Amino acid sequence: STKKAIVNHISIECKGGEPAALIAKNEYEKSHIFDVKDLEVAILAENEHAFEKSKCQKGQLVRIPEPVIHPIVNRPLGVTSSTAVKAIYLQGGNTTPKRLKKELPSMKKAGVNSVVFDVKDIIGVVNYRSNVSKVEELRRHQPPIRSIVKTIKYLHDQNIYVIARMALFQDENLAKQKPELAIKEGNSILLVKGKPLWVDPARPEVQSYNIELVKELIALGVDEIQFDYVRYPAEGNLKNVKYYNVKTPSDKTAHLVKFLSEAHRLTRQTGIRIAIDIFGVVAWDEDVDVKSTGQRIEELAKYVDVISPMLYPSHFQNGFDGIAKTADAGYHFYKEGVSRVLAKSGQNPPIIRPWVQAFKWRVTNYNESYIREQIKGSDEAGGIGWLMWNAGNEYDLVYRAVQNKNN
Repeated sequence: STKKAIVNHISIECKGGEPAALIAKNEYEKSHIFDVKDLEVAILAENEHAFEKSKCQKGQLVRIPEPVIHPIVNRPLGVTSSTAVKAIYLQGGNTTPKRLKKELPSMKKAGVNSVVFDVKDIIGVVNYRSNVSKVEELRRHQPPIRSIVKTIKYLHDQNIYVIARMALFQDENLAKQKPELAIKEGNSILLVKGKPLWVDPARPEVQSYNIELVKELIALGVDEIQFDYVRYPAEGNLKNVKYYNVKTPSDKTAHLVKFLSEAHRLTRQTGIRIAIDIFGVVAWDEDVDVKSTGQRIEELAKYVDVISPMLYPSHFQNGFDGIAKTADAGYHFYKEGVSRVLAKSGQNPPIIRPWVQAFKWRVTNYNESYIREQIKGSDEAGGIGWLMWNAGNEYDLVYRAVQNKNN
């Protein structure tokens, strides 16, 4: 009887003259090696016969090191709800092998067990090559993440909980390319600082575009999908704005709920959580904010597993809550804010895991204890875990702050 050969290697034939670096880039998805530079080195080491001065000789066969014989399938880590997820935020462009390899030792030493990264940012860039045809049709930017599958696998192998952050209804790319989906102002499109930043949350095409991405992220096996900008605009002059299918402020909430309930339905039984970022101030029931954004916590909480209020003290106006210099009142805003969000979140509340201010804007003494005070306020109010926000992705101070603390 003939035995079927088991394929356990992948080879490619050289056309002649290709540098190892180019082969590493082109064949990146075919190897388990995470960093393209490491792959280049491994290709040269394993295929000395095929190269002369780092150039591949025509007709030579090059074996791909650590080949991907079976497609990589990622699954959520299955973290329990009592486990405190402690995360840093990285922009899509920083979610690269080089940066992750540099960041991980510091994270682990400090007890940081999660990364939030942009899969779709506010410009509307989907930061990885997507199988959603509409995404690639509208693409105007090169995706910085070479392989989303390998990135998730690398993080999961290190036991890092992966949070995929999607900016939902602020999407400049979609608004520019499909102006019929943008929020209207009078007879034209709403511009914020001269740019068409917002798409209309109630438009079925806007919701389905984002739901297609949600389906893809589920298949990719992330641990959590976090929606930011799950709201209507609150900034700028909005008095002549026309929203699709909105007669009263509660209609806005209903459109947000429609989206969230569908995302929630899709993720049940998958082990993947749905999270939302909300304005910190909506916890105080400032009517004007709830009416402009549509973010009524009581309604949104029913369809999510995690709420992450952005309680950055520096974003509250001085005098708010009777505090003269709000930016310096870290403990107060986290204790008060988390309690208020919890109180509005119903009988079976989602996890409240706030975004923490990891930047010095308006703060008198921005230091380790400033970070710790915010965490202390949240913990005392019933928050579980935290997410650190620093737009420049600089976290050395955060690591020092949390390293020796039993948080």
